[in-house]
Amino acid sequence: MEPERLFVMSDFFVKLIPEEPSYVLDGQTISKIKGLSWCGDNVTIIVNETIQFADAGGNFERVSCPFCKTDLLIGWWQDSMDEAYSIEDGFIDLDTVTPCCHKATSLHDLDYYFPQGFFTSMIEMEACYYQDVIQVPQERYTKEICRDLFEITGVEWRLLRVHI
Repeated sequence: MEPERLFVMSDFFVKLIPEEPSYVLDGQTISKIKGLSWCGDNVTIIVNETIQFADAGGNFERVSCPFCKTDLLIGWWQDSMDEAYSIEDGFIDLDTVTPCCHKATSLHDLDYYFPQGFFTSMIEMEACYYQDVIQVPQERYTKEICRDLFEITGVEWRLLRVHI
């Protein structure tokens, strides 16, 4: 008799967001993206009317100053997020000044580990399973995806590895 095997599954997926949070995908661009070889049934394209925050779920570890690397998560970051957010309008003004070295930046450009950021348009790519092994796009492949998106949109894209 074969021993019982226990599988604990976690959800992993990839989010792709433009480096310009207010960038909105139009219908023609979405059609071009859907025509790419990597854009299959496991891909969802989301377009919002307002800017939203895309986090990495359980991979959200810390937020640091992009200039001096000071940890910003305790208090300041959450207060800044609350100030920038409106229930009716989403995130309106992402501009901020770091509390540590008093330099101008945006909430989008803070140093997030793992990467996260703000978006109006987003592409989600669910992981798929092959022979009971999760298949998440590898580094080389995700660079190709970001390059393809840049060629179609003219905008750089940020990849978020999400773990729920």
